Amino acid sequence: MSTRSVAELRRSLRALGLRVSVEAWDALAVAIPEVDERGLEDVEIRKQAVALARSHGFSHLAVELPDRGREPSDRATLPGD
Repeated sequence: MSTRSVAELRRSLRALGLRVSVEAWDALAVAIPEVDERGLEDVEIRKQAVALARSHGFSHLAVELPDRGREPSDRATLPGD
């Protein structure tokens, strides 16, 4: 396993064309898309992003979905989801 580097993963994801910031929660990398970033909707881009996260020492890559003023669903797993 390589050393985990948030900065290097962010640079690699940006080189892939994704406008994201990255946070780390232990072995989980969390990609936070900039407003109107849609690249992670593409399955091939997501696969490449996950592979990049693994190559930078993370076990998983999650995408944080920004709150866009939606009312929380009563079917949400967690309050506010």
